[in-house]
Amino acid sequence: MKKLALVFLILPSLLAGCTASNRRALLRWDASVKDYLYFPSRDIEAGTIVRQFNSQPSANVESFLSKAFHSKDLPSFVNKTGTQALIVVKGEDILVEEYGKGYDKNSTVTSFSVAKSIDSAIIGALIDQNKIPSVEESITTYIPELLQRDGRFSRITIRHLLCMTSGIAYKENFPRMDNTKTYFDPDLRNLAINNTLIEEEPGLHFLYNNYNPLLLGLVIERACGQSVSSYFSKAIWSKIGAEEKASWSLDSKKSAFEKMESGVNARAMDFVRFGCMYRDGGKVFGTRVISKKWIDESLRESSVWSDSLNDEWGRRIAKGVSAQGGYYGYFWYVIKRSGAENDFFAFGNKGQVIYVSPAANLVCARFGKKDGIPVWNYIQAFYDLASKTIKEDSI
Repeated sequence: MKKLALVFLILPSLLAGCTASNRRALLRWDASVKDYLYFPSRDIEAGTIVRQFNSQPSANVESFLSKAFHSKDLPSFVNKTGTQALIVVKGEDILVEEYGKGYDKNSTVTSFSVAKSIDSAIIGALIDQNKIPSVEESITTYIPELLQRDGRFSRITIRHLLCMTSGIAYKENFPRMDNTKTYFDPDLRNLAINNTLIEEEPGLHFLYNNYNPLLLGLVIERACGQSVSSYFSKAIWSKIGAEEKASWSLDSKKSAFEKMESGVNARAMDFVRFGCMYRDGGKVFGTRVISKKWIDESLRESSVWSDSLNDEWGRRIAKGVSAQGGYYGYFWYVIKRSGAENDFFAFGNKGQVIYVSPAANLVCARFGKKDGIPVWNYIQAFYDLASKTIKEDSI
């Protein structure tokens, strides 16, 4: 009790001496799936036609996943692990649709770093529309202010940002605390322009780094001449058959810049619809949303990947969940398959996953309040389910 009283006694002075991002972090303590209620946001309007799926519950798939997750049944697993939604779609059929206690199909879930894969799709749409020439364009074409601090920024391309090989420093320990800053800072534009430091030449190593999507957000704004949310709505969200509008959390009302690293909020089934668009080669309702050329490029293995294993994430991706291993594309994780099209997935904090297997015609999604289990177990289960589907041509 004395220790708790001491914390409350010194907390005001701690807050007074902190940066705005650290004050937010002290008050919020950790990222939460309810942060879409804390941060201001901008709406992402949906289209007028909804992509409908057929409800076809599969006892076989439920049994398979229950065993994969070492649970007696999926409802028990979902509630025990803090899962908000667990969904499996094959073709146009919903095989599994489970929601945790207090959640249903109308509930809002948040993306965390799944948003990065959405960032990748936006860059693809801009290139498809010739608003950006290519991923080889220097980021200083759009953010010339960076040159005032370090001329080496001119060597960083859009592709370097997408591949997490920009060479920009990213430290999570005190005093830099880049993870805290890139999540909580109330002016992320200023942070990206003035707080980024070059640590090495671009293209040498993979380093998971939240400054990369922030810089991409600036590129997107300046390439399309509107907010990221507005462009995303017009170019993608309104065309995928989403059932409801989404939102994108902002750093603050004053700055009003999208949290590019984490902040998309929507219904779980609408995130699945986004995954289905990628699974189906960029088409929805027979209409092209994103080019197949972009999707293929964004899922291609980088030529420097073998030299990019200087952090835990890089090593984990390379080891993968299959004998063939895996790698990082343009803000997508890719799992190699032998003799079939590769699987890929978007992944975020607290175990948010959109898993896509074109070869199995599957999209699996898991959103939750916490990991619940080791996060790579979700990926292993979805990979194994897809493998079984491909092998047996049915599930």
